[in-house]
Amino acid sequence: MNRRSRLVIIVSAGAILVTAATIALTGTLNRPDETSVAVTVPVALKADGLPKNFSIGIVLTLGQSGEPGSEYNRAAQGAVVATQRFAQGGAAITLLAQNDSGSVDGARAAVETLADQEVAGVIVTSTGPQAQAAAKAAEERGIPVISPYADVTEPGQATWTTGPSGPSVEAAIHTALQGKTRVLLVEDGGSVPASVTVSQTLSLTGFEDVPALAQEAAIQTGDQLRPTAEDAPADAEATRIAEPADAVVVVAATPQRLARLIQALQARNVSVPLIMPNGATAPAFASTLAELDGDGSGQLVSIAADGGDTTALRQDAQGRGMSAFLSAVRLTSGNSDIMNVTADAPFAADAWAADSHSHDAVIALVRAGALAGSVDPSKVGAALSTLSLGPDEGLAGPALDFSHSAALSVEPLLVYASPQDLGLRPADEAAPRLIWMPAPAGS
Repeated sequence: MNRRSRLVIIVSAGAILVTAATIALTGTLNRPDETSVAVTVPVALKADGLPKNFSIGIVLTLGQSGEPGSEYNRAAQGAVVATQRFAQGGAAITLLAQNDSGSVDGARAAVETLADQEVAGVIVTSTGPQAQAAAKAAEERGIPVISPYADVTEPGQATWTTGPSGPSVEAAIHTALQGKTRVLLVEDGGSVPASVTVSQTLSLTGFEDVPALAQEAAIQTGDQLRPTAEDAPADAEATRIAEPADAVVVVAATPQRLARLIQALQARNVSVPLIMPNGATAPAFASTLAELDGDGSGQLVSIAADGGDTTALRQDAQGRGMSAFLSAVRLTSGNSDIMNVTADAPFAADAWAADSHSHDAVIALVRAGALAGSVDPSKVGAALSTLSLGPDEGLAGPALDFSHSAALSVEPLLVYASPQDLGLRPADEAAPRLIWMPAPAGS
């Protein structure tokens, strides 16, 4: 570890400017059992009572071509940031990654390998059937599981999700559609809850290609004219639809396919809100949209837990926790010797996408291990089930209550896309310019 990464950084108690004002340095520490949040939150974290040889398994779906389940691989690099924060505080945590190969059988094999390596807990960063299978396999081996990105169905007693639940996402969709009377659904393999009322559905399976689908959607929103029929009189004029849609819900099987739909709709100048219930906040959506020259602004709406970078602009406890996390991202990125979760590339390559949710999953398992004073998975899981965690314990995202299998303590938010660079992460010209921010209070 170089000299810079040994520094302990603390964020100023004042508001953090978008230009990333100077961050103060200090070495103070909040104990996990403190009941009040300090004015500043340290980057370095201690884990008193954590036994040596504490390791955490990470299950991923590897791939570079949009494999289902791989959409959060870059976000999962937040786990590296958490281990570096504990390393600064004197606690060594080992991350052991396994590829689930995008299949149920691969997921079970990945967990078996991690169990043989005697991990104390597993973080499942994939989605889809393989995420469900990995959680089930770990449960059968008595290993506690945290799933930051997938809503595990019928979780066992030692499985926790830390993202928005299905019902909470459904409620947020209804909030986004309040006042909308003609909702158009555009889909490429995705789905929305049955309770969401749509006036019309356009599916890619009914069109020659994505541009043709987008053109029809633009006609249905009144942003494009309906062309005249081939057998229409020569003086016939194109017409605008009488009752245009006032919102479009866009869903797809993967974030990459979702980005393709959004770029095509933008190219047709669709001006009504484009609401994306799932997949839009994955790094894979941002990078694909950028590759397609799509726009990270306008009327793009999604749903997310309150744990994005803009949280650091607040002066409350969570804002200070997020500021400390982003400081750690910058420090970790500045050390070229620190590798990513799979140890095949420098962490810096994915610093733009490393998120608080994978980071907080590591924090939770380490706090449980310290409380249990053991690397025994059953004891770690039992300790985790008693914990409620927040900024005092090192979380960057929202509070988590592990007495419930759905540990997220707050309802998800409607978030809106912006191409603004907050200046809070390492400069990276190759990173897509897209962040998600909640609506201002009172709006």
